[in-house]
Amino acid sequence: MQQETFPVSLHSYAFQLRKKLLKRASLQDLLDCHARHQEFLGRVSQLIDFNRLSLADRFAWKLLREINILSLDFSNEGKFPNRNGEKPAKPAQGIYLNLEDVVMNVQKIWFSEMKKLPSIVWLKRFSTRKLAHYSFKADEIAFSLIFDSMDAPAEIVSYLAYHELLHRQMGAKRVNGRQYAHTSEFKAQEHLFPNWRSIDQQINQYILNID
Repeated sequence: MQQETFPVSLHSYAFQLRKKLLKRASLQDLLDCHARHQEFLGRVSQLIDFNRLSLADRFAWKLLREINILSLDFSNEGKFPNRNGEKPAKPAQGIYLNLEDVVMNVQKIWFSEMKKLPSIVWLKRFSTRKLAHYSFKADEIAFSLIFDSMDAPAEIVSYLAYHELLHRQMGAKRVNGRQYAHTSEFKAQEHLFPNWRSIDQQINQYILNID
């Protein structure tokens, strides 16, 4: 089925709106952005055939629909840095989910010997293929933006954190010049995670049943 295309990318628009909110822009900037956001939604909502959107754009559209008002949470002191020149929100902080909290909880339960956490960031896209990734070079775990949602299943995100921390702990094996990370030893450890057999099905349901 042919996918919908728009002059303004839903993916790009959702990413930019999310970025502005996380930077805790001035109140006037947020109000201006909110007004443009509502105008945009009003123009495109009648044109969108949800079933013809790519999966990435479906999650972008979902984020745009969820943030349909300026939440008072964004003005609460302490959740995000204030607007007086302090450093910006950490890369792990999302609109709905703080990845650092998730990874730290998994680390405490499963990797207590791991005294220092890797860097934790969000990917810059609503990827439905690369859900999470550990970079050995950067010592960094990155999660897809599809999980920065009010209804992202906690078990899936915890499992992904476990999976990537396990990569960090076990490293990769080189065979004939090629690097292998998903070895039989890795899979044996991966299967220690509770309900691991049902995780793939849960992930597929979360991605494919988006509405």
